[in-house]
Amino acid sequence: MNLTSVKKIIAIVSWLLLAAYGFWLVITNQQSISLNLLFIETSPLNSGLVVVLSFIFGAMLGVFAALFIWHVIPLRWQLRQAQKELATLRKQYVKPSVDS
Repeated sequence: MNLTSVKKIIAIVSWLLLAAYGFWLVITNQQSISLNLLFIETSPLNSGLVVVLSFIFGAMLGVFAALFIWHVIPLRWQLRQAQKELATLRKQYVKPSVDS
């Protein structure tokens, strides 16, 4: 057994435990709540389901935000470095004026 297969097994077990916890949360919290989301009024929902769905939505939003931030910031830094390098190269290479 190598390290990658151990990591996969740990990841699968973690996801299964997280799913079981979410399932348990929905089953044990049977209270009905209705939400007023500024413009939308929801029908009564299971409070455990609301907690699990809000966790999933928040996690997905955090992942998308992190992907955007951590991919855009290095690209902007690379662009700034390339612009500085281009400016120095333009200063170094000055064409002689063409006199007729």
